[in-house]
Amino acid sequence: MEQHPSNQPHESLSQLRVARRIAPTQAGAKRFALRYGDQLVCVRHRLDAAGTTRFTTVELLVETTPVVPAGTRLVALRLGPGEKTTRSLLMACGAQWDKSKKVWFVARQVAQSLGLADRIVQITG
Repeated sequence: MEQHPSNQPHESLSQLRVARRIAPTQAGAKRFALRYGDQLVCVRHRLDAAGTTRFTTVELLVETTPVVPAGTRLVALRLGPGEKTTRSLLMACGAQWDKSKKVWFVARQVAQSLGLADRIVQITG
């Protein structure tokens, strides 16, 4: 029968020594792979300080989100109506005009390299 770690209040799981890390396809992890499927990253056997109790933990993948490097995060720029040269430069750099918000969206790194960081505005909603 499986024991729940909270039945052992004497030690925090993070303080237990990892005795073995098992990939989902290895023996000892297959029953957990059946239970958790593709979400299973690994199984760990942890031992208490005395080495008399083994705790089995699993690491699960619960979310996948794309990472946008800081230089490629989009910022909103507001230009004046007569700044045609700057507008042309932004368009050449791939900036996108948002008609409803009346701002240009461009990578932060591009805005900074063009000397337009002082034109960055916060967009709400």
